[in-house]
Amino acid sequence: MIRNCLKCGHTNNEAVGDDLEACPGCGAIYSRVEAAWGLRPTAGQAPRTAGATEPVTVTAASQPRARQEADDVPIELFAERLRFASLYPTFRALVQMLYWVVLALAVLCFAGGLYGAVAGEGSARVGALLVGTFLGVLFVVIAKVNRELSLMLADLADSAVRIASRVRP
Repeated sequence: MIRNCLKCGHTNNEAVGDDLEACPGCGAIYSRVEAAWGLRPTAGQAPRTAGATEPVTVTAASQPRARQEADDVPIELFAERLRFASLYPTFRALVQMLYWVVLALAVLCFAGGLYGAVAGEGSARVGALLVGTFLGVLFVVIAKVNRELSLMLADLADSAVRIASRVRP
C-alpha cells in the first residue's frame, strides 16, 4: 500500500495500513495526522474534506487511545515528538544560539592558548597553553550542561501543559 504523509509529504511505498503506523520520514502517526486535519472521523463524526476549515474536536473516546499509543512509543521517539511540537520554540532557538556562542568562546580560548604557547617566552608559554586549554574545556562543559538543563526545563514545561490539558475540571 502506498501512503503519503500529510505532515511532511513523505511517500511510504511499504505502508501496511495499520492504525498506529508511523511515517518513516517524520515519525507522525498517519491516523492522528488525518484526524487532526479532519480527514478521519472521530467517534460520531463524519469525515471532512481537506479544504474544511472548522476545528477538529477531541472527544473523550479518543483520549484513551492516545494514551495507549503514547505508552507504546519508545521514550526517545516520544521526546523527539515532544520537542518537535514544543510550545516554546523561541526559547529552544535561543538556547541553541547561546550554546553556539559559548562554544565559539571555547574555540577562542583554545586558539588564545595556542597563540600564547607559540608567541610567548619561557614559562609563560606553558602557562598560556594550560590556561587556554582549561578555559576552553570549561566553556565546552558549561555550554553542554547549560543547553541540556535549559532544554530539560522546556521539556518539563511542555509535559506539564500536556498533562494539565488532560485533566477534566
